Amino acid sequence: MVSIILPVYNRSEELEKGLPGLKALLEKQSSGFEVIIVDDGSVMKEEMMSIARHHDCRYIRNEPNAGKGMAVRRGMLAASGNIIIFMDGDFPFHLSVIDEMVNVLQNNKIVIGDRTLPSSSYPKEISLYRKWGSNLLSCLINWFYVRGIRDSQCGIKGFRAETGKAIFNKVSLNGFAFDVEVLVIARKNKYDIMRTPVHVYAQPTTSVRVMKDGLGMLISLIRIAINNVRGKYIIDE
Repeated sequence: MVSIILPVYNRSEELEKGLPGLKALLEKQSSGFEVIIVDDGSVMKEEMMSIARHHDCRYIRNEPNAGKGMAVRRGMLAASGNIIIFMDGDFPFHLSVIDEMVNVLQNNKIVIGDRTLPSSSYPKEISLYRKWGSNLLSCLINWFYVRGIRDSQCGIKGFRAETGKAIFNKVSLNGFAFDVEVLVIARKNKYDIMRTPVHVYAQPTTSVRVMKDGLGMLISLIRIAINNVRGKYIIDE
């Protein structure tokens, strides 16, 4: 059984537009599946609930807005599938990546999307300011936190259920840095991290604020380093 976690905040139009294609793919691909919408305190609560009901999705809500890390963690820990994949609820990726991830997870415990792989495609309409900031953070994370992982922030990651739940039981960050924390926990416990290409669609808007979120990321990276040194990321067997 495959569980798909969709964290979403105020992107109801993109969510509703993407759900039919996702469900059609899952119906062809797996013998059982569930889609869990985790609404991170969106202002249009009733609309989100209606979308979930209309598409036969499970619905979880953060009240108030708590951050993407909290949304993904709640969905991961509530999931019933033996394969669990989380993906941004505005559907920025070509859905073929889900097929690939499910295949990889037949024989591996973790797989992440990686926009830097040669066969990935990524929109070029990105501000130079945001691109520089992203590259700087990526280099920092690659060198000091998870060597060999050049795209920690790609918004789609998949896990075998036992591994994913064990990792997310150790995740403490609620903001965008939770992705780094997940990978640090995986490496700390010697899990192999597989990577797969993604094809990214251009998004009309983004919730990322370069300066504010960049500063928050740096503070969170310090917290991750401290937690790691203190042994808080060791998963008990």
